[in-house]
Amino acid sequence: MGLGDMMGKAAGLMGGGDFDLGAKMEELGIDPAMLEDLDIEGVKAMIEEKGIDLSMLDSLGIDLDEMIAKFKGQA
Repeated sequence: MGLGDMMGKAAGLMGGGDFDLGAKMEELGIDPAMLEDLDIEGVKAMIEEKGIDLSMLDSLGIDLDEMIAKFKGQA
């Protein structure tokens, strides 16, 4: 499962059912291949720079670092 899928499912659990982070990232010009050479902090910075607020996931207790590591194949 990709980062966008996992985050989308997390948003869905909180009532955001139709939210698709992967699609939103694509819409903002973030290609998953762009994230491959970045460390976890770099990925978070790039996503936030594009206007996606990741603090909501942190406040839900979702380990964003772990999700990014899985997405990048590092976990």
